[in-house]
Amino acid sequence: MRKRLLLIVFVLSANVLQSFSQEFIWKGGYDFIGDNREFTTYYGYPETILGSRLSAVIGYQIDSNQAIFGGGSYMVEHGEKMFAHEPVLSFYYQYKNQFLDFQLGSFPIENATFPKVLYTDSLLYYRPNYQGARGIISHKLGQQTLLFDWHTQVNAGYCEKFITGLSGITHFGNFFLTDMFYYRHHAEGNRGSKSVADNGGWGLNLGFDVRNTWFDSLSVSTGFVNTWYSNHRDTTFVSPLRSLASYSTLYIEKKCIGIDAIYYHGEGTHLPWGDPLFRCGHYGRIDAILYVFRTDAVTASFRWCEHYVDGVLDNSQQIYLRARIGGTFKK
Repeated sequence: MRKRLLLIVFVLSANVLQSFSQEFIWKGGYDFIGDNREFTTYYGYPETILGSRLSAVIGYQIDSNQAIFGGGSYMVEHGEKMFAHEPVLSFYYQYKNQFLDFQLGSFPIENATFPKVLYTDSLLYYRPNYQGARGIISHKLGQQTLLFDWHTQVNAGYCEKFITGLSGITHFGNFFLTDMFYYRHHAEGNRGSKSVADNGGWGLNLGFDVRNTWFDSLSVSTGFVNTWYSNHRDTTFVSPLRSLASYSTLYIEKKCIGIDAIYYHGEGTHLPWGDPLFRCGHYGRIDAILYVFRTDAVTASFRWCEHYVDGVLDNSQQIYLRARIGGTFKK
């Protein structure tokens, strides 16, 4: 049914464009995902993800700040049967000026709101859209993103799931402060019976951009991450699980080569949608990066990743290519 609906949307849109083409804009994209994980620990499992996602939307520019868009995307997981995945539909409103980029509806994620400790990157492969609202606020010292992501419909035998949170960065000269907050709510049941599982996390990191060096980019930060998980059914409450750990990052770049590292040390996280490797409580990761292309239209990179998981050394490899095109329709 969704495949037919997506086809109808594109056909109707093409017919409308013939009459009002000077008012319309379009965007297209292609993503190649290659993610091979050689994990041997309890916290992760070996797998290989190899797929391609094609996306397209058309939009009507209401005025200089407002637009509405419709379209969708489809992922082919190589090695799987064709049409094994359902299309993802995109219908959203956007308001954008120099200070605010606000989107409402079902819209492509493009850039992740939360770091991997809160929101594992596998979710972005298979769930490429947010369903709700997001506002990106830019100011002279940095940027802040606020998100509400709705996951399921509420009905008589209801199931209510959503994620809300914020993240951002503030610069003070060479110093910077990053913040993140994330709350996930999951409630289900029937009348007279209810099960609720809430979890979330928050953290702050203080960092320093090292400038005027041989490197093109060099930054370090350190701080903490706190997570929690609580569950209750009807009137029975389960004692909440909590964790607190230090969280440090390092990024170095020179021309097409980069190093991206994180170190997490403390109590294991309690987040079903966070990267499971952080649940061990003692996790380090170093990514050696080769940037193959970095243009406005195409970015491509290869990563060799070493994972230190509670005393065990594992590795993974990632190949990622992203192409974005767009323009306006004119007569």
